[in-house]
Amino acid sequence: MLSDLIYRLRALFCRKSVEDELQEELQYHLEREAEKYRQAGATPEQAMRRARLALGGLEQARQQCREARGTRLLDDLLQDARYGLRTLGKSPGFTVVTILTLALGIGACTAIFSIVNAVLIRSLPYGDAGRLVYLLTPNPNFGNIPVEAFGPSYADFFDLQRQSHSYTSMTAFEQASFSSASQSTTQRVEGVRVDGNFFSTLQSFPEVGRAIGPEDDRPGHSNVVVISHALWQSMFAGSTQILSKSLRLDGELFQIVGVMPPGFAYPHGTDFPPGVANGSGTNVWVPLALSPQRKADRDNSNGYALARLKPGVTVRQALSEMSTIMVHLDQLHQADQRGWGAFVKPLPDSSIGPARTLMWLLLGAVFLVLLIACGNAANLLLARAAARTHELGVRATLGAARGRMIRQMLTESLLLGLTGGLAGIVLAYCFLRGLLRLNPGDIPRMEQASIDTRVLAFTLITALLTSVLFGILPALFASRINLIEFLKSGGNRGSVGTRNRLRSILVIGELGLVVILLAGAGLLLRSYINVESVQTGFSSSTVSMNIQLDARYESRDQRLAFYRVLLGKIQSIPGVESAGVIDWLPLSHSESIGTFWVDGYDNQKNQMVNGRSITPQYFSAMGIPLVRGRSFTDNDASGHPAVTMVNQAFATKYFGTRDPVGLGIRSGPHDPLRTVIGVVGNVHHSSLETPAAPEMYQPLWQTDLGGGAFVVIRSSLPPDQIASAIRAALSKIDPNLALSDIHTMGELASQSTARRRFQTTLLTAFSGMAMLLGMVGVYGLLAYSVKQRTAEIGLRIALGAPRGRVLGMILRQGFQLFIAGLMLGLAGALALTRILTSFLYGVSALDPITFAAVPVLLLLATIMACLIPARRAANVDPMRTLRYE
Repeated sequence: MLSDLIYRLRALFCRKSVEDELQEELQYHLEREAEKYRQAGATPEQAMRRARLALGGLEQARQQCREARGTRLLDDLLQDARYGLRTLGKSPGFTVVTILTLALGIGACTAIFSIVNAVLIRSLPYGDAGRLVYLLTPNPNFGNIPVEAFGPSYADFFDLQRQSHSYTSMTAFEQASFSSASQSTTQRVEGVRVDGNFFSTLQSFPEVGRAIGPEDDRPGHSNVVVISHALWQSMFAGSTQILSKSLRLDGELFQIVGVMPPGFAYPHGTDFPPGVANGSGTNVWVPLALSPQRKADRDNSNGYALARLKPGVTVRQALSEMSTIMVHLDQLHQADQRGWGAFVKPLPDSSIGPARTLMWLLLGAVFLVLLIACGNAANLLLARAAARTHELGVRATLGAARGRMIRQMLTESLLLGLTGGLAGIVLAYCFLRGLLRLNPGDIPRMEQASIDTRVLAFTLITALLTSVLFGILPALFASRINLIEFLKSGGNRGSVGTRNRLRSILVIGELGLVVILLAGAGLLLRSYINVESVQTGFSSSTVSMNIQLDARYESRDQRLAFYRVLLGKIQSIPGVESAGVIDWLPLSHSESIGTFWVDGYDNQKNQMVNGRSITPQYFSAMGIPLVRGRSFTDNDASGHPAVTMVNQAFATKYFGTRDPVGLGIRSGPHDPLRTVIGVVGNVHHSSLETPAAPEMYQPLWQTDLGGGAFVVIRSSLPPDQIASAIRAALSKIDPNLALSDIHTMGELASQSTARRRFQTTLLTAFSGMAMLLGMVGVYGLLAYSVKQRTAEIGLRIALGAPRGRVLGMILRQGFQLFIAGLMLGLAGALALTRILTSFLYGVSALDPITFAAVPVLLLLATIMACLIPARRAANVDPMRTLRYE
């Protein structure tokens, strides 16, 4: 068997030497046979003749030996490939145009698939991520808050851990942010406080050192830290002595015990919905180290719970068990805090679920572009097949089977497809770099997209399928040779079927796909314009930044004193016009919600409203107008009458036609009264795509910020300069604190629309690419039609037809293609654009403006594509045509 395999391989790859051996062997047998006849008395000529007759002919013997090798099919394929390469080389224009057309479609498809691969297909950097679930305890009494915001309290978590039987392990963690001070600078580092089961539950472990374990998760033993690979490289230059180094976080030293592998940054900001988690990714993990008091706390929830399902346990079963347990645990909460339920959500659904629809939308759109490219390539092959009628007819006359000719033409399309695929990989690399620059920042792991092995395999499969898709119809039609007609016409006709009709059908199909893409892009573009026209309610030039105070500022008086000093130093900076502080900044994905009670209103139980704590100059710094009453002053401090301000949405909803100034609002029906002193303009806090919600503002000097706040500054200085000045002022107050999230409010508004801008840009680019390919198809069809009808057109002109009529004849043919393609495309668009409903803002899926603009745009493009062939037809010289005929 092995020797037989080796022989077959030699026959394929060492063909000349094997043929030489065969010739020597046949010559040896021929001479031996002739020698027998010579010994019997025959002359040498007679002996050789009789020997040839006995062997049956050398060429027949050679063919029998070749067939015995079992490599004939591969030999034929190699022959077809060599012939195809020679044939394509003789038509360089056709070859280059076809390859570029396919490369454009395959390259765009590959680039989008590389993103889909990184976001949806590539495994998450955790062991068996499909069995990881979040344990959530939503409470409907707290209004319209995302379910993901309701992690269990620590007392509930430990009870669930003891009573649950659906999980192999459970872990609790909470997000944190630290100031990391080095010799030259202080920077903010996103981190997580984790318990001892965190890394074992995720089944993800450090590439260097060890993970945080139960022995570290104790008060007094928690000064250890695991850092990310990115932080190891940026702060420690990848030092091999990393385990002997320490990291200062919030002024406290932590011993580095491990470094996580590249790609691990859990929890990432995209693992939770906006408003629940912040940050682009985690860089440090420190022990949670809960005190006995925090472990017993049942009414405050600061963290999240993650669990790993046991093999064979479904999410439904785990939810049923958790619901039963929470019924009993809910009764242990305070009476006014009850209503806690159970929800089990798979981690992949939370991490990649929101991006899944967008990814399939983009992949579907680029697939339509690839179909249009295939249609163009098929048209080019049909035109080329018409020019090869004589060649194919001669081959059929000489006995070539139809299947053999189909195989030859499919081999040529395969060569074109594979070459287009190779060129597509180059284009995909360029496209991908451009796509990553458009990264909106909220698509999980998009930055990890690359041209890896899976993407290359996808490109290969796409190229093969594309080769068959655009090659099969031309091969079938071109191989239908009517030999009688071919011989009667002297070798100029004989192809059965109407190739022009097929080419027209292909172009109509292309135009239909173009209409679908144009309609989708138009709807998204209209939605994006609507979002960009939304009035944010604040000044886009205001500079904002975040400051997080550490554990050294443990009392309210310390925190308020810090911000008073900081604001004083900021106000003294030349060029600063006003500065303020707020706990939850608009469009920062942070919210604060609480109950309230309006005097004189039909209040409901557990009525909720968004609340903010601000300093007196906040509205001035943000450019938020005062509509009625007065703003806060420094006199609105502790010991003075409790006051509040509301926005117009709040005043309209809860006060109606009453003047809210002077009326009262309470946190509850029996809580102290806060007097409304003013009404300010509406501000879009959570999103530009949702209506401005009712808001309440309270003076910071009468409340408390907790650990962090945002500083906003209106200044005549450039943002970079004002940030440097404030960083210097902060360093003088406390060198261990750092500024982070430095942006203008205009940049935050732009970030909030980044995903919409991303999807709109891509779909618009795909529709433009599709229209370009579609117009090339129209041009190619009409140009070929003019070439075919040159004699007819020349005769028409010779008989007196005006050139304008000839011009109109070609334009009319293009207009017929336009009408047919438009009708087909509109029917498809009316059906398919409904899937875009969730992506639209301020526009319906049947928007009349979009569906009116698409035909106009397509008509103009079609006219441009028709003009050159039409002018060429009108300029035909009848004398030259008649002489040629």
